[in-house]
Amino acid sequence: MNDSIDPAALVKVMATGLVGGAGLVALYALGLVGLSAAAGGTRPGRRRLLGWFLAGTCFLIVVMGVGLGLYALFER
Repeated sequence: MNDSIDPAALVKVMATGLVGGAGLVALYALGLVGLSAAAGGTRPGRRRLLGWFLAGTCFLIVVMGVGLGLYALFER
């Protein structure tokens, strides 16, 4: 392998890209599942409450991840 390529740095960049790219999309999808569970019934119960909690938590983590990415992008 070429001496100018650092394998450890390459692995870090790939792992960060997978977590930041596919991980945030998977969390967003899980949040949509939570919204679906929250809207699934007409009577209140644990399932609706758990759905709202799951959706809110997932969407909050996604927003924080996007914010962190923007901060890292525009940091000087």
